Amino acid sequence: MQKQTIAFLFLILSAVSTVNAQLGDRDVDIRFGVGTSKFKGESDYLFLTEYELNAKLSDYFTVAPSILLNHTDNIDIESADFFQANLNAFGSPSRNDRRNDFRMGGGLSFYRLNKGGNSATRSALGLNFVLENTYMINDFFLIGIKVFMQPYFNKDINYGTFLKIGINL
Repeated sequence: MQKQTIAFLFLILSAVSTVNAQLGDRDVDIRFGVGTSKFKGESDYLFLTEYELNAKLSDYFTVAPSILLNHTDNIDIESADFFQANLNAFGSPSRNDRRNDFRMGGGLSFYRLNKGGNSATRSALGLNFVLENTYMINDFFLIGIKVFMQPYFNKDINYGTFLKIGINL
C-alpha cells in the first residue's frame, strides 16, 4: 500500500512540475519539517519528520503533497512506526507571493501506525485541516510553523504542530 501511495504522489508531483514548466513559472518550493503529533486516545506523542512539495497555482492557491514519517531505528519507509501521505490544497487570503504567507487549507490523508510487538498495525483514510504561516528569509530560504487536525474515517483524530524550513526552487 505504501508503494502505491508513493507512486501516486510521484505522479502528482510530475504533473505539477510539467504544468509549471509549461507556464515558465518557478513557483515551487520544497519544505522539511519536524514536529510532534498525537492521536486522540493514545498515550504517546509521535516525533515526526515531514517532506513537502509546494506548487503555486495562482497568487492565492497552492497544492502541496507531503509525506510524514516517524522512525525509531532506521529510515526505511516499510519499517516506519508511522507513515502518512497527504494531498492538500491551500488558500492564502493575503496572497502567497509576499514575504509572509498565512494560509489555510485541507485535503486528504492516509496513515499507517505500527505500534510494534503484538499490537496490530492500523491504517485509515481521512481529512486534513491545516493552518500555516511562512516567512521568506530571502529569495531562496523560508521558515514557518504549521498546526493541523486530521479526523479519520475510522474515528481516529490526529493533531500536532511542525516547525518548517524550505528552499524556493
